[in-house]
Amino acid sequence: MMRYGPEYWDKHGAYRTPIAFHLTLLVLLRSYFIWLMAALSRRPDLDIMSLFFSSKSEFFMAIGIAAIALLPAVVFCFRRPQENPETAKRWATVWRFMRWPLIVCAVIDLGWLTYQAAHSYYQFSFFLACQMVLVLWVLLYLVKSRYLSVFFNDWPDPIVKKGN
Repeated sequence: MMRYGPEYWDKHGAYRTPIAFHLTLLVLLRSYFIWLMAALSRRPDLDIMSLFFSSKSEFFMAIGIAAIALLPAVVFCFRRPQENPETAKRWATVWRFMRWPLIVCAVIDLGWLTYQAAHSYYQFSFFLACQMVLVLWVLLYLVKSRYLSVFFNDWPDPIVKKGN
């Protein structure tokens, strides 16, 4: 495994989160963000959901696929130094395998987008094509990134309290 130097570490001595990882979560969880935007919209005349999803079944399928990526996103939120060493060890064990749900989510999402494109009666959809390119980029990033393998094997050390 490749090692990265101190320029890649944060203030706790763990590897910094790559910006592309945040973008990966944004792409894979896009249906939840669209849902949140629609819920927070103050304009009742603007139907945000119909701009992105042509039917309710497409929306629910997108939510179901994105639910796979929720687990790594939640575990990522706990990626900070813990006070309890046993808790930190448990989270580190779980974090080590969080790359796989993201890969599975990206593969299923790409398959669903391909299915939608195949059943669009030969009409080109720029929005669908952009989504397919983004999800393909995410999938390639998750599979090929060397830094991500180091990042998923790292967890911040527990906080050591200094005695009086």
